[in-house]
Amino acid sequence: MFQSGISPTKEYLRQQWALVHSGKFPVSDFVLTGRVRSRYRGGKIGPVQAALARRLGEVDPGRIVRHKERLPYVIVASPGKAFKLRDCVLTPLELLEQWDSYTIHSAYYITKHVNAALQRCFGLAPFNVNVHSWYETCPKPRQKIHFWPLSRSGSSLMISSYFGSDICSLCGNKCKSTGSSRVAVCPKCREDSANAACTAIDRLNWAQQQANNVAAVCSSCNGCLETSDTFANEVFPPTSSKKKNPTFAFNASQRKARVLCNPLANCTCIDCPITYLRHELRQSEIEATELMKAIF
Repeated sequence: MFQSGISPTKEYLRQQWALVHSGKFPVSDFVLTGRVRSRYRGGKIGPVQAALARRLGEVDPGRIVRHKERLPYVIVASPGKAFKLRDCVLTPLELLEQWDSYTIHSAYYITKHVNAALQRCFGLAPFNVNVHSWYETCPKPRQKIHFWPLSRSGSSLMISSYFGSDICSLCGNKCKSTGSSRVAVCPKCREDSANAACTAIDRLNWAQQQANNVAAVCSSCNGCLETSDTFANEVFPPTSSKKKNPTFAFNASQRKARVLCNPLANCTCIDCPITYLRHELRQSEIEATELMKAIF
């Protein structure tokens, strides 16, 4: 603002808002922490972190949050207007385990945190800028559809889980969506099958190499054998069995999907950036594997 003026600042903010809406930033950038009290005045429910602490304590008495303890949380997009903000709060680990069911509430973080702080600065003289009007008029790209298997305790609640991607994974152009597949390849890229196959193999090789390198850091820290396969292992529930297995108590639609074993890894420290990096690399590995299946 001081060096270039208002117009370049407006363009820079539009670029940053677009990155937030498209889901290009890691989950660690959206983690908030709030202090929880044992009781609130007038018997009120309290802020969103208090609602999350109450839910965690009801599910597991061992996870009861103590008085004035700070609890990390993230705000996810609500599936409807009837949902309140306290119904859309999750722990960071819950979001990582159910990455395909929930998405970050981009509008909440931008309007309530980023724009509110910017407005207190730019709304003063001599600028007198209305940051909120800038945000309302800026283009908002569609968020990426994540390809992440279900967890044993998870369920696909978002309607986006039933839609497939209509963006080609190779060239990035729009193409016809094929069912609920998260990976799509346009007809033009399918014509050059050799180039498409090499690209898919290179992506998978790069994702596995990076995942193994990052896993080596975790292995040196926790003393366990860590590779790309030790993060978010997958199991395939049986499609039919005479005896009901309580471990795989899923409906017919969930039996077709791959299921993640909980916990995601030997160490799931949400304060460590390696956890989010391993999650991102695992996501890239799953997408590269599905791309190879779509080509071959």
